[in-house]
Amino acid sequence: MSQFNKLLKEREELIRLIRCHPLVYFKPGFMALILLLLPFFLMFLLFRWGNIGLIIFILLVIIGVYAIVRLLVVYSLNVLLITNQRVILLKQRGMFDRTVAEVEYGKIQDSSYRFKGLFQNLFKYGSIKMQIVNSTSVLLIEKIHRPEKIQRLIAKIKNDYQNS
Repeated sequence: MSQFNKLLKEREELIRLIRCHPLVYFKPGFMALILLLLPFFLMFLLFRWGNIGLIIFILLVIIGVYAIVRLLVVYSLNVLLITNQRVILLKQRGMFDRTVAEVEYGKIQDSSYRFKGLFQNLFKYGSIKMQIVNSTSVLLIEKIHRPEKIQRLIAKIKNDYQNS
């Protein structure tokens, strides 16, 4: 959590840190694992090819390691921060593609949550959409576990924020 403390303002407290549902990372994780293990299954065949096989083996290992590292970076930096003053959404799409969006509680007009499809209903992960006051833009928080609880938490904090 300390890596996210630098995003907080003075007298702002982090209430909750939310990551995407782990099931979202199953397919990319499985593919990254296959990319990492594939060269070891093909090792004897590749080594029979001499230097070219060795180069292919090393390239496949590097690609596999990159895929695993990329997945870990995306998982660790793709978060929703709920503070006592605002909501901060950090979307990490790749190694070097990051979007940061924030909205103060006073600027949240409406929020709703959605479960889409069989897996999201079975495993209770979905998205929250927040409409911002005097704006056509929407803050969309996707693939989080129990979005209905998060929406209620945000509504409660928003109420407390407006009453203080």
